[in-house]
Amino acid sequence: MKHYYTSREARQQLGIDVGAFYYLIETGKIKRLTPPGKNRGFYSKHQIERLAEERLKCVTGEEGPETTFRKATLGDIHEEYELAALVLNGSAGYGVPTYEAWLRKNADTNFIIRDQGRLVAFMHVLPVKQKTIKQWMNGEIRAWEIGAEDVLPYSPGCSAECIIMSMATTSDVDRQKRHQYGFLLIRGFLHFLHDLAEEDITITRFYAISATPEGNAILRQARFEERGEIGRRMAFELNPITSHTRLAKAYRAVMKDHTMWL
Repeated sequence: MKHYYTSREARQQLGIDVGAFYYLIETGKIKRLTPPGKNRGFYSKHQIERLAEERLKCVTGEEGPETTFRKATLGDIHEEYELAALVLNGSAGYGVPTYEAWLRKNADTNFIIRDQGRLVAFMHVLPVKQKTIKQWMNGEIRAWEIGAEDVLPYSPGCSAECIIMSMATTSDVDRQKRHQYGFLLIRGFLHFLHDLAEEDITITRFYAISATPEGNAILRQARFEERGEIGRRMAFELNPITSHTRLAKAYRAVMKDHTMWL
């Protein structure tokens, strides 16, 4: 297959992550090829290298080298909590001990964006027991009552259901910058989902609860389905296996590409 790249090789050549790569496939800028006798997708070296040259010529520097996505560590938690308290006007529902307990139980549950060293966005996504999810969605327990014992590890060969516990970007920058941080956070998380797929781990549901009009709008725009009101809060659910959102489509493409390798 000297004239073709695998998906990993194509992404490396283009210098993009998995979300951006599958978006280019979805929009027709990259064509997936299945040569005779092969079961998995391949990509023309000529097309990929030409696209890489075009991208190099059009570099705009939108994402500076100092803007990075990564998993949070225990050392990030205090700064993360300060951002949560700032965004929520001091009413963050849970504190540093809760953050620490979740992260100690599963190190793959907390994701952050740093811009020139400063923590500017974060996202908590917890794989949780189904019983706990039901209690949370029904309003029987609140976020801070979900303990480490309720958080599950990611196990190869298994599926999981996750709660999007919180997601926030700093409010002291303009709207365009906040959108950029949010985009980088979601894109980085999609790359993480690709890593899970390589370990044969599938996420079958995402759940979220919002207490603000802005949060409701974001979740509706992301095509989460409403699952009813809990007091003044709204519960939402997303099935990434059937949803038509760009994120879900990219995730299914990741799963399909991974399956082709098996």
